[in-house]
Amino acid sequence: MAKQYIQIFRRKREGKTNYHVRKKILLSRLPFLVVRISNKNAILQVAKAEIEGDRVIASVHTRQLIKFGWPFSRKNTPACYLAGLMLGLKAKNKINSDVIVYLGVTPYVNGSRVTAAIKGVLDAGLNVRADPETFPSEERIRGEHIIEYAKKLKTTDFSLYAKRFSNYVREGLNVEDMAKIFEEVKQKIVKSGGVIR
Repeated sequence: MAKQYIQIFRRKREGKTNYHVRKKILLSRLPFLVVRISNKNAILQVAKAEIEGDRVIASVHTRQLIKFGWPFSRKNTPACYLAGLMLGLKAKNKINSDVIVYLGVTPYVNGSRVTAAIKGVLDAGLNVRADPETFPSEERIRGEHIIEYAKKLKTTDFSLYAKRFSNYVREGLNVEDMAKIFEEVKQKIVKSGGVIR
């Protein structure tokens, strides 16, 4: 008797979709939060699954942080938190239910940039189903771990500091100002309701 071949869905073969998780998302009928981090930016969306396809309710790209005065990396922990805050403020008037997190095949890692983004959405007023114990600390969200690392490199190996933070050095930015600028940008986002004017 010949072995029967079982077709595996293309997106599962390519490692793009976890169909077990996707099915749970669809059955919940709740809006879901999607966080994708690329080489230079992060993209956050709140979407709702519909028969025609997923409908995006609100979307934020970390490039938008530049207009609020964020000069540093657009994919680090503080930037992901600020983007989450923007998204939450934009979406909270459009959603009247809980939001669940959908990362697809990406693992959920405690204290990661993804959890920082989720914390930002929560702080904006949306109710996201996520464990608060998995979020990064307030110091890490403000970027103090980056500041400490930069200070350490500056005193021990300046050439490595100049290499690691070359973009900031070239643009005349001081990494030690990150926490202060973070607070300023956060206030601007809250004041504007997450909308770029």
